[in-house]
Amino acid sequence: MVIFDTNIIIDHLRQSPEKSKLLSLFKKYNEEKFSMSIVSLQELYEGQSTKKHDVHEKLLNTLANLEILPYTFEVAKLAGEIARDIGRPIDLADAAIAGTAIINDCKLVTLNMKDFKGIKGLELL
Repeated sequence: MVIFDTNIIIDHLRQSPEKSKLLSLFKKYNEEKFSMSIVSLQELYEGQSTKKHDVHEKLLNTLANLEILPYTFEVAKLAGEIARDIGRPIDLADAAIAGTAIINDCKLVTLNMKDFKGIKGLELL
């Protein structure tokens, strides 16, 4: 399974279909199941653009193609350990997304590889 970082969805919402990283990933890895962390959903709705009807509709259509993975006790525990042990500052959301990916045995796709560098057990695609 592949899990998308929030920025992959944001890129998709802002780009034309020809430039969308998300659509190219759907085509390239068409045998995979695709997912997103519930934490990414919150991050997406924090954006002002989701107040626009057309952007919100595009977001809902995109979400329909993804399995939304929950933020569980196991994920929270692992995310906390990641933040504690990584040796550098990491955003709560990034630690939570990494934890979600590891717990659910997902490969993470992101546009910001440096945010996830050095996280033990995380497979970046």
